[in-house]
Amino acid sequence: MPDDPPAHDVSVRIEQEGANSFRIQSGQLEQIGAQLRGRREFSIFQSIILPVIVSVVTIILSSAFQYVSWFNSVGLKDATDVADKAARTYETSAAAIGTRHYATVVFLPSLKHLVQAKADAEQSARARAASLKARAEVIVTPGAGGQGKESRGKDLAAALASAKRSPEADRALLNAVTQGAEDKKDNDVSLHKSALETKQKRFASYYEQLKLWNENYDHLLSEIEYALDRPVFGQADKRNENFRISRARIREIDCQNYSFTEELEKHHLNTHSLKLRFAVIHNCFMIINNALNKQLNEAISNALPGFDEPTETQISDKLSALLAMANEFRCYAHQRIDYYNAQKELAIFSASYVWRWLNDATRTAALKHFDDAASKCNPPKRAA
Repeated sequence: MPDDPPAHDVSVRIEQEGANSFRIQSGQLEQIGAQLRGRREFSIFQSIILPVIVSVVTIILSSAFQYVSWFNSVGLKDATDVADKAARTYETSAAAIGTRHYATVVFLPSLKHLVQAKADAEQSARARAASLKARAEVIVTPGAGGQGKESRGKDLAAALASAKRSPEADRALLNAVTQGAEDKKDNDVSLHKSALETKQKRFASYYEQLKLWNENYDHLLSEIEYALDRPVFGQADKRNENFRISRARIREIDCQNYSFTEELEKHHLNTHSLKLRFAVIHNCFMIINNALNKQLNEAISNALPGFDEPTETQISDKLSALLAMANEFRCYAHQRIDYYNAQKELAIFSASYVWRWLNDATRTAALKHFDDAASKCNPPKRAA
C-alpha cells in the first residue's frame, strides 16, 4: 500500500526450549519495536493547548473561590457594622430620652414644693409682721382700758402664784413636756431637711440633664439618621428621601396625643423615620420645659407665688403622652435592629443570594419591614 510505512528487513532467531516455550533473540529489537509502534507524531493540542486550558480553568476557579470568600467577608462585615452601629445609636438615644423624662417627672413636684415653700415663708413673715404691729399698737396706746387689763393680768398672775403644787410633780411634768417637744422638733427638722435636700437635688439635676440633652441633641439626631434610617431607606430604593426636619410642621404636633403614629400621619410626616420621631420627642420636651420655666419665673417675680394647677395637670398629661411616644420610638428601633441583624445571614453569597438579587428581593424585604414594624408598634386607632 502507498500509505504504509517502508519495510525493513530484520533477522530473528527463534529457539524452542520446551513444548510450549520459545526464546527469541535478535540484535535489532529496537527497530522491531519502532516498526510495531509506528511513527510518533507531535500534537500541538495535547502538548500546548490542553495544558494551557487546564491552567486557565484552574486559575479562574481558584480566583472565583477567593473572590466569593472575600465577598462574603466584606458583606458580612458591612452588615455586622450596620447592625452594631444601629444598636449603639439606639441605646444612646433611648437612655437620653429615659433620663430626660425621669428628670422632668421628678422636677415637677420639686418645683411645686419650692414655690409653695416660698409662698408659705412669705405668708409666715407677713403674719409675724402683722402680729408685731398689733402688739406695738396695744403697748403704745394709753387709756383706762389698758390700765384695767394690766390690773386684771396682775391679779391672775398672783392667783396662779399662790396655788400650791408639788415640786416633784412640776419637775416631772416639765421634763416630759420638754423632752417630747425636743424629740418632735428634732424629727420634724430632720425629715423636713431631708425632703428639702432631695427636692433641691432633683431641681439641680433637671437643669444638668437639660444641659446634656441640648449639647448632644444634634449629634444624636445625625447618628439616628445615618445609623438607623438611611441603610433601610436605601435598600427600599428611597435614597432620595428628605430627612430634613421641618420645625414649623413639628410644632403643630399635639404632644398630648398618645398615638404617635396617628399624629404623624395627620400632618403627613414619615412615620418610618426614627430621626423624625426623635425630633418630635425633643419638641415636646421643649414645650414642657417652657411651661416649667414660666412657672419658675412667675414664682421668682411674685412676692406671694402660686403654682398653676391647670398648668400642672397639662404638664403631667404631656409627660404621660411623651412616655407613650418614647415607647413607640423604642419599638420601631427594636424592629429596625432586628431587620439589620437578619441582613447578616443574607449577605453571604449563595444560590438564594443570586435569586434575591435577580428578583429584587432586598427592596421587597425592606418594604415588608416597614409594614411589619407599623403593625407591631402602632397602638390601636381611637374611635372617631
